[in-house]
Order: sequence, then structure tokens, then C-alpha cells
Amino acid sequence: MLFEKKFSEGDVVSLKTTGGEEIIGRFVKDDMISITLEKPLMIAMTQKGPAMAPVMITVNPDANLTFNKSAIVITAACYKEIADQYVYQTTGIQPVS
Repeated sequence: MLFEKKFSEGDVVSLKTTGGEEIIGRFVKDDMISITLEKPLMIAMTQKGPAMAPVMITVNPDANLTFNKSAIVITAACYKEIADQYVYQTTGIQPVS
């Protein structure tokens, strides 16, 4: 799969994996085979609607995780309202609308 560099460090981005998971995190870097996100969270559906949960429970939630591009179907800039919620959940800072 061919990826063009379209994100800047710190951008909140979404990934959709071949397994169907949707992952959101701050873009750190990418190279020919991988993309690295800071504090990645997985989007999970609950009875009250979408929620964010750790991608891996056994890993430090502040860790940078590297994803193999062969397991990624889509990468995109995250919708602003969701990105603001991600910032709030990972930092405690409520972005101004």
C-alpha cells in the first residue's frame, strides 16, 4: 500500500485497520513500513454511543505505538469534534470551540 506523507507531527489522526478497529492518536512519524502514534486509543461502541478505550491494556497509556502499514486500510485527519474529545481525554484540557 502506498502512503503519501500528509500529516504533521502532533496532528490527531484516525486509522482503520484490516481487522476493523478504528484507532485515534497524535501523529509522531511514519516511514515506508510503519506509522507511529502517541497515546493511541481505540474507538469502541457503547450503549451511550462511541467511547475511547486503550488500544492495548497491558501497555503504558502514554506510550508511542508503531503500527505496520500493511495492517492499515485507511489513514485520515480526524474530525474536529472527535479530535477535541481525544485531546480532552488524553490531557484533561478542554479545547475551545
